[in-house]
Amino acid sequence: MIIRADNRPFRDNPSVLGDDGSYRPVSFWQETVSVQPADALTDDTRCDVVVIGGGYTGLSTAYELKRAAPNLDVVVLERAVVGHGASGRNGGFLMPLLGWNLCQTVRSLGRERAAQGYGVMYDAIDHTRAVIRAEGIDCDLEDAGYLLLATCDKRRKHVREEAELGRELGFDYEYLEGDALRAHIDSDAFSAGCFDPHSSVVNPAKLARGLKDAVEGHGVRVFERTAVSAIDDGDPVIVTTEPGGTVHARAAVVAVNGYGDALGFMKRRILPVHTYIVLTEPLRDEALAAIGWQRRTSLETARNFIHYFRLTADNRILFGGEDAKLFTGGRFRDSDPTSFGKLEGRLRSFFPALADVGISHRWGGVIGVTLDMFPSFAASGSHDNLFHGAGYSGHGVSLANYAGKILAPAVLQRLGSDAPTVAPPRPFGRLPFKLPPRPLTYAGMQAYRFALHAQDRWQKA
Repeated sequence: MIIRADNRPFRDNPSVLGDDGSYRPVSFWQETVSVQPADALTDDTRCDVVVIGGGYTGLSTAYELKRAAPNLDVVVLERAVVGHGASGRNGGFLMPLLGWNLCQTVRSLGRERAAQGYGVMYDAIDHTRAVIRAEGIDCDLEDAGYLLLATCDKRRKHVREEAELGRELGFDYEYLEGDALRAHIDSDAFSAGCFDPHSSVVNPAKLARGLKDAVEGHGVRVFERTAVSAIDDGDPVIVTTEPGGTVHARAAVVAVNGYGDALGFMKRRILPVHTYIVLTEPLRDEALAAIGWQRRTSLETARNFIHYFRLTADNRILFGGEDAKLFTGGRFRDSDPTSFGKLEGRLRSFFPALADVGISHRWGGVIGVTLDMFPSFAASGSHDNLFHGAGYSGHGVSLANYAGKILAPAVLQRLGSDAPTVAPPRPFGRLPFKLPPRPLTYAGMQAYRFALHAQDRWQKA
């Protein structure tokens, strides 16, 4: 089987590089790092493992492979530059959310498997923080905690249920109202919260570029500006690239998440859904005091279409969510004025005291979403030598950075290592549910999106 790439979904976005070859950032985060694009692959090469995609999933897998087997030859191919995709644009939340939420995950999986899945998510947070510290990555790591907020009476009941269920399963969740809630954030928009002290935030682009330095330090070969045009899943795997190189590898890791749509990889299993973000100018101390955000807790609203917001290291408010969009033809759009306008309006409605704060940055990008909102780690292809981690559904920063702990043992066993395979607990170790052909999927998703918005409006959430 040969998988062929389709560049048409990228046509609405500007070139990654300027005429002088310099990098063009999309997000605020990408402006905080210095990027000198690495060489492209222009000839033929052989290796043990080729990793397609220079985001967290690919870098984590390359890192764990080299740590487990230092003599392994690992090559990473990145279409743009490392951290240009979701890994350099996300909110930077290291958090444990799996599926829609804890209550829904328990309903779907049962208490035992839900607790196991959330246990993996907490392991992922701890692992990511450990790698950051071990490799000395300067990425503004901040152990801020995470607070799920109710914006209406209907959602307050859900938030209480999340807190109670979390405690029953052994997590350190705390239900907050009144003064306890205002100690974290002071806004009339929020009536209750569920606080989890174990989450952190990072500058995601600094993390991605730091991981690139780390894997190269361990001997991984990283090629940027190298688009994959075809994958032949034979034995060996043959990857054809532009501007004209090829890679022969004993195994491949396809680490492209939502961008797999353009690569033709799991096109009917993982949807390229868009989320957008606005960022304020830096806030003065008195502005933070006016909204009671001195504890710097990271925040998320308990809605169908969530809002996620946090403070950056220089006290800007990052505010994202409000909608999730799938564009016709699988197109990727880094900008959407309608979404930006709605986000700015919602931010000011949550915090009237910030009515005059300026917006300095607006951006968006693609996340990979599955039908049941659960991620997938598995092998596929004619010879079971195409491995993937994907479908994080908007909560993948910690899990994508843990992907190597799940995938590397399976890859090594495929290469003949006697290392024991670590079987990922369900729902991780399976292919996502298959969706109908794209026109039907698009129509169905739009109808579902409309219904979710209608419920949010009805509940005044």
